[in-house]
Amino acid sequence: MKKILIPTDFSGKSLDILTDYLLSSNENKVSVLFFSVVKLSDSITDLLLLSKRTKEIELIPKSFENYCNCIQNEFERIEDVRFEYFYGNTIALFRNFLDANCIDEIVYDPAIKLQMVTRVSANPIEMIERCKWKKWIPSKKKADGKLTEEEKEIYAQEIEKAFL
Repeated sequence: MKKILIPTDFSGKSLDILTDYLLSSNENKVSVLFFSVVKLSDSITDLLLLSKRTKEIELIPKSFENYCNCIQNEFERIEDVRFEYFYGNTIALFRNFLDANCIDEIVYDPAIKLQMVTRVSANPIEMIERCKWKKWIPSKKKADGKLTEEEKEIYAQEIEKAFL
């Protein structure tokens, strides 16, 4: 099973990247970890009171979770979908985060501009591009946003498997 990491602002853009990856990949099973970056404070008090599950978890919209469940039902190759916040701003911390979560590949599109989830959010794309890790980037963007015939056929097969 391949474990992939996808940066998200909990909008449909990151789910589109996941769908693109699944349509172009031939992995049997995939475990998905969506993540967002939160900068650490310089204040010692803030750091002492920081807990792993802070208010940021409540910022994940139910609609995003529901859509993730729909995609998981649609693509039987998805083993599980998780959401995490990465607290930090250095490459060393980010690599430790990748190691701790056993991430095989980072799936992202550098052309997509992610919105800040909180006032202390950071742009994950900068860290991803500086980090030396295996990455998957969509090969080409379609100008009209439509699927190619081959992608339509793969998508139709995946939907057929999901409903059988």
